[in-house]
Amino acid sequence: MTTISPVYSSTTVPLRSPAPVSQRTDEQVVQRPSSSTIVSLSPQSLSASAAGRAALHWEAAAQDGVSALMAANVGARSAAGRFSGLGAALLSQFRGEAGNMSQSVQLAPSAAPASPYGVAAAPPSLHGQGNDKISLSITTKSGVEVTLALDNTDDGLAVRMNSSAELSDAERSALAGLAAGFQETIDGMTQQPPSVRLQGLTQFNPAVLASVDLRATIKLASDPEATQSLAFHADGAQRKVSLSGPSGTASVSVDTANLAGLGSPEQQARALASHLKQFDQAAARGRADAGLMSMFKEAFTGLNSNVGAAQPRGGAVTGGKWELAAGDRAALSGLADFSASLSQASNAINPMRPSEQDSFAYEVSQSTDVGGRSQGERTVSQQQKSALNASFHTPSTPGATLSLDYDEQSQNYDYHQIKDAASSEMNLAYSDGHLVKATLNQSASQSARVMSYAMGKLVSDSVTPGQQALQRDLLAALAPYLTGHTALSDEQKENQRQQSLTSLGEQVLLKSYP
Repeated sequence: MTTISPVYSSTTVPLRSPAPVSQRTDEQVVQRPSSSTIVSLSPQSLSASAAGRAALHWEAAAQDGVSALMAANVGARSAAGRFSGLGAALLSQFRGEAGNMSQSVQLAPSAAPASPYGVAAAPPSLHGQGNDKISLSITTKSGVEVTLALDNTDDGLAVRMNSSAELSDAERSALAGLAAGFQETIDGMTQQPPSVRLQGLTQFNPAVLASVDLRATIKLASDPEATQSLAFHADGAQRKVSLSGPSGTASVSVDTANLAGLGSPEQQARALASHLKQFDQAAARGRADAGLMSMFKEAFTGLNSNVGAAQPRGGAVTGGKWELAAGDRAALSGLADFSASLSQASNAINPMRPSEQDSFAYEVSQSTDVGGRSQGERTVSQQQKSALNASFHTPSTPGATLSLDYDEQSQNYDYHQIKDAASSEMNLAYSDGHLVKATLNQSASQSARVMSYAMGKLVSDSVTPGQQALQRDLLAALAPYLTGHTALSDEQKENQRQQSLTSLGEQVLLKSYP
C-alpha cells in the first residue's frame, strides 16, 4: 500500500520525490513519471534570458515530468495546446510512486527575473480561475476519492491532483489505465469545434473503481464569447452525459444496471448504426445545427460503447429477472435501455414575426421489461420511441438568399413546422416453457406544415401528413417447434433458424422514417 500525504501550501514541493536529473552543462533532462518518456529542456528555454520570451513564475519548486510538460505547453495559444498530454501525464504518475501535487506556471514580463522551477514572486493563484476548466473525480470501490483539476488562463496553466487516502497497487493501476481515455476526452473538448470522446472513460475497471465523473468548461473561439460545457458520470448502474453551449443542450443516459436484453457486439453495432442513421434523417428533415447534432451522436455512441464488456459470457447477463433465450434476444434491439434528447437554442430571425422560431428538439428512448412468475412463465417487452419537433425558415425561391428585416421586400419566405413520432413495441409471453405470444407493433407518423409568405402576407398554408403502421405475429419465426420442416437436417434447421433470427433482429429496430 502506498501512503499519499496532503499538500500543505501553495509553495510546497510536490510530495513525489523529484525524478533523477542528469547534471550537464548543455541541457537538463527531466524524466516523467512514465518511464518510457523523456522530456529534454534547455535551461535557457525556461528563463527570462531567452530572446523575446516571457519568464515563468512557478507555484512550487520541482523538477518532475508534469512540470516539464507545463513549461513546454504554457507558450501555446490554444487550450488544446496548453492541455496537450497533460491529463494523461497526471494519471500516468500512478504507474510510479506519485503523490498529491499542486503546480501552476504563469507567464510574466520578460524583464521579471524567474528561475526555471523556482518561485520568484507570489502571483495570484490560478487554481479554479481558468477560462478553460477540466476536472476528473474517481471513486474507488474502497471509497477513496481521487480528484484532478486543470485550469488554463490567458497567461498561465495550473494542475492539481489529490487523493483522500492511500491507494492499493490495483487502484493505482486502474487509475493509470484511464490516462489515454482522459486525454482523449480533453483533446476532443478543446478542439475547435469541440467533439465528445468518452469511450476511453467508459472502460474503467468496475471491480476496482466505483465511479468516474468528468466536468469540462471550454471557452469557444466565437463572437460573442461563449463556452461549451460537458458533464459525464459513469458507475455500475448508469452512464450519463449532458452538454450545454451556444447551439443548445443535449443529454444521453444509459442504464447499465439491467442488461438482461443486451445483445451480442454485432447486434449492438447494428442497432447503434440504425439509430445514428435516423439521427441524420431527423437532422436533415428538421434543419438541425450540424455541430450540436455531431456532439449528440458522439455522446450517444460513446455511452453505448463497451456496455456489458465485463459481463460473463455463456451465462445469464446480470440484471435480468430471468435468463433469456436466443429467440428472446433476437426480438430485442440488443442495446441497453437509454433515453436521449437534444434541444437546439431557438432563434427568432424574422423581426416582423418574432413568434416564428427556428428550433429543433429531438427525443429517443428505449425501455425493456422482463417479468413473469417463473422462467417458464416469463414475459418480455421492449418499447422504443422517438419524437421530432422542428421549425425553420427558407426562401420562397430555391437558391435565393434569406434576409428577413422590416422591409416588406424581404418578407418572401416559407415557414416550416415539422412534427414526427415513431414507436416500436415487442411483446413475448411463455407458458410452461413454450412461447405462446410474440407480437411486433410499429408505427410512424410525419407532419410537415408550410406557411408561404409573399411581401409579408400569407398566401398559402398547407399540411402534408404521413402515417405508417405495422402489426406482426412472430410465433412462426421464433418458435422452432412450430416450423414443421421435417425434411431438413438438424444442421439445416439451425442455419435456417439463425438466418431467421438475424433477419428478425433487423426488423424490430425502431424506424422513424420507414
